[in-house]
Amino acid sequence: MKRYAAMAAAVAAAAVFSLPGFAANTASQPSSLKDIQGYWGQAAVQYFYDNHYVSGTNGQFYPNEDITREGIAAIINNMIGEDGPVGAVTFSDIQGRWSARAIASLVDKQIMQGYSDGTFKPTRKITREEFAVIAYNYMSYKGMDLSVKSVPYADENQISSWARQAVSALAAKGYMTGANNRFQPKTYVTRGEAVNVLYRILTSGASAGNTDVSTPTQSSLETEVFRNIKDTYGSIKAFAGDGIMYWQGDTLRVGVKSAEKREKLDAALMADKQIPSGTVIVQTAKYSYDDYKKLMAQAEQVYRATEATDAEVKTDVDYLNEKVVLTVASISKETQANLNKALGGALRIVIQ
Repeated sequence: MKRYAAMAAAVAAAAVFSLPGFAANTASQPSSLKDIQGYWGQAAVQYFYDNHYVSGTNGQFYPNEDITREGIAAIINNMIGEDGPVGAVTFSDIQGRWSARAIASLVDKQIMQGYSDGTFKPTRKITREEFAVIAYNYMSYKGMDLSVKSVPYADENQISSWARQAVSALAAKGYMTGANNRFQPKTYVTRGEAVNVLYRILTSGASAGNTDVSTPTQSSLETEVFRNIKDTYGSIKAFAGDGIMYWQGDTLRVGVKSAEKREKLDAALMADKQIPSGTVIVQTAKYSYDDYKKLMAQAEQVYRATEATDAEVKTDVDYLNEKVVLTVASISKETQANLNKALGGALRIVIQ
């Protein structure tokens, strides 16, 4: 089942570096980049370059330079490929910048967010744990499988609590791992490293049997539904607090908690001639994306409070039955009682 879930996490960063050429989506460019010949991640960079997700400056990509917040916003915005209007943002430090539209787009989609002081800090470098959260949020937006399996690292205690779920998810799938059993969460991510992680995520659906990547038809339908959702709610972020969206076979189901919004969205989708009849169903939902995010975090927190610290934990969402699924190898009666008390009927425990 394809899933779309939103994860918003507080991220911090430090230092300065920016290359405006990183974001350009040019129609005409050299066929190759001079400085990626022999680079370990050459294939991924070339793929992104060929598809206009990244560009170079004077024929150079600078793969070993640290990437910035606006740099990664530009790449992912190019990957998504939407040219329509985006929600307004009021960050005091992006007005007039080359990256302003890409930043606004990713903030609207809850892939990135700003700081409490009203800034975005576009030229700040990104640490590995921060990038893991951004990549995880991109996977969320694209409806990819977000199931988490704990992957222990020797430096796990250095990983910020807000980044652990993202780090575990990307490591478990092989998209972003450490070296010598260390994740090095505070180390900055280079431009080449960032592109290679995103390349693994983007091309993971090319392997046989992967059902977590939308077909072109499904992607275009999702895009049109999102357009109606934005018209109804004002932003995807607002929808995340009230609704969910997931695929059941060839049917895209949109669950909404608010009766008023549900009726308004249903009417908009019914009137949209770009949406084939019967392909989208609007229904009542008990929980929103934000609700499920909190429930998953709560389930893992309660479990770890009384179980071994190195125990493997996997959390997921069963949208059809409106439950959070906690998969573990074992569980004590005390922990089970605590979970039932904290989450009640919202939780299903699987022991395997």
